[in-house]
Amino acid sequence: MRAQRVLAVFAHPDDESVLAGGTLAACAEAGIDVKVLSLTAGEAGPIADPGVAARDQLGAVRAEELRAAAEALGAAAECLDLPDGELRWLAPETVESVLLDRLRRDVPDIVVTFGPEGWYWHPDHVTVHERTVAALSRLAGEGFHPSLYYATWPEGHMAALATLLASRRILPELWGLQPGDFGAPSGTITTILDVRQFLAAKLRALRCHRTQIGSNHLFATIPDDIAAMYLGREFFILARSSRQPDAFLSDVVPEVSIHV
Repeated sequence: MRAQRVLAVFAHPDDESVLAGGTLAACAEAGIDVKVLSLTAGEAGPIADPGVAARDQLGAVRAEELRAAAEALGAAAECLDLPDGELRWLAPETVESVLLDRLRRDVPDIVVTFGPEGWYWHPDHVTVHERTVAALSRLAGEGFHPSLYYATWPEGHMAALATLLASRRILPELWGLQPGDFGAPSGTITTILDVRQFLAAKLRALRCHRTQIGSNHLFATIPDDIAAMYLGREFFILARSSRQPDAFLSDVVPEVSIHV
């Protein structure tokens, strides 16, 4: 029986669309109940356009952006109020208790979250990875065994994208990060999904996050053909397999084999 419920657990509004937007949209179109859980509202993040939100409004605005992005993907969203930028310093049980509550409530067949590198070693991202894995380990003792996927990019993917954009004289902004900061070792990637059919929905969702994606940001300026090449595939590490047959993302989204 195909998976009925997918829960995507991330740290901030916009993480979901960047790393797994196409896959989540595909799952939603297939009739799967898709929920996005952001542990923070991202209130400490940058503001790409001061006209969109003031500092004291940023958390509330980003929560609304998340809801709009999830709607574009056909998903539901919940934005919690754990402190942005401080997850690493919270007591582990504080974060785990929130995750245990949601996992027991939603009983997903598939959980998607960050890998150990948190896409680019953001401390909040890494903490969400660690606490999600810990919560699922505890729930395994209760007989709960969803498939667990880490959403990431392979090392070099962002650098190759930036190089191609530069060849067209496009020099986008990237939250102040360097292209080499992103990704997991290519050899750890187990699953590459072709989400080009859902790329338009993914880009719509991404561009709902107006506080984070200004007019010169990579995700605002990327040409359609390059977007298809670099955002039309999504990369995962299958960390744990469900005991339920067919509870895999590749049962919903075409899996492709390509050198990364």
